[in-house]
Amino acid sequence: MSDFYADLIVASGEHCADMLYITRLNLPDNFIYLGLPGKKIAIVSDLEYDRSCAIAPDYLTVRNQNEFGSPCRAFELIKRLQKAYDITGFRIPYDFPAGLAAQLHKENIKCTVSEKSFFPERSIKSDYEINCIKAAMAVNEKAMLKAFEAIGSCSIANDKSLIYQNEPFTSEKLRSIIDSTLAANDAVGAGTIAAGGVQSSMPHSRGEGVLYADTPIVIDVFPRMNATGYYGDLTRTVVKGKAPEIVKKAFDAVKTVRDECKELVKAGVAGSVPYDHALRRLAELGFPTGSNEKGFYGFFHGLGHGVGLEIHEEPRLSRNVKHLLQAGEVVTIEPGVYYPEWGGIRLEDMAVVRENHCECLTEIETFLEIE
Repeated sequence: MSDFYADLIVASGEHCADMLYITRLNLPDNFIYLGLPGKKIAIVSDLEYDRSCAIAPDYLTVRNQNEFGSPCRAFELIKRLQKAYDITGFRIPYDFPAGLAAQLHKENIKCTVSEKSFFPERSIKSDYEINCIKAAMAVNEKAMLKAFEAIGSCSIANDKSLIYQNEPFTSEKLRSIIDSTLAANDAVGAGTIAAGGVQSSMPHSRGEGVLYADTPIVIDVFPRMNATGYYGDLTRTVVKGKAPEIVKKAFDAVKTVRDECKELVKAGVAGSVPYDHALRRLAELGFPTGSNEKGFYGFFHGLGHGVGLEIHEEPRLSRNVKHLLQAGEVVTIEPGVYYPEWGGIRLEDMAVVRENHCECLTEIETFLEIE
């Protein structure tokens, strides 16, 4: 037997970014990817064979699992693949199915776990991938505009609650408008944030209950496109009516810092540099970061993250990040400030890292008040 390890992934393209990246097969059920020297192979079921052959990229060989014997479980099929291709062992991703890995170990089939990214090249996006992300952002912006339109159509009750089509306007209703717009454009919104008032001071609160005038509403939308699996990411903060002075001041500070950080994002810059700038500048503009008996306040999350086949992937723009940005990486730039007394502000754009600048992929405008 020769002495080499093949790459092995057992997952669905729909739920595993690494599988979708290397095969481009957005299949709902698990199948097997085998990476050999000079050859990439997808082993699929009868159900998916014809479709996979039709949509597979030129570099991928699609094989029917029945070519390796009668239908069998993944474990048995892997044993047959090892024999058919004279493989010493397998390199498997960190999130490889634990039960399957235990079976392979029991049979003395060698497996080396990749503790870092299985395909580190995923962080640098091709033109095809950037176009997929641009398409996701276009759909994302349609949904955000629908949100603005709905908020703008609301009337304001005596208690400042928002009324939409003669009913109280809630975070849940706003999310349904956003997510239904995404669905109409062949995208899925999972975890959409529409948090108003003091709930907006908790960065990942999805929001619940009635929304009110004259308070911030943080809207964070991150759809996955059904056709390609790529994500978009966009956050805006708006106020229906008149924003209090502290909210206006915070909005202006976050917008200023976001735009300054865009000027810092380019190839060769460490991920910590724009983050450190944002933390310092927000404090200078009157919004320090810290904690007290009520919890954390100010700017207490990273400045940004990579986006692609996962909504959060490498690289990171955050504290102590030494990774130097590379041309072709796609990152969010999303400073925010949060105070439990009045709420929060977050503004998020997405950009492609270029050699001497960043190319912003976000086209929707940034404003605070909606009449």
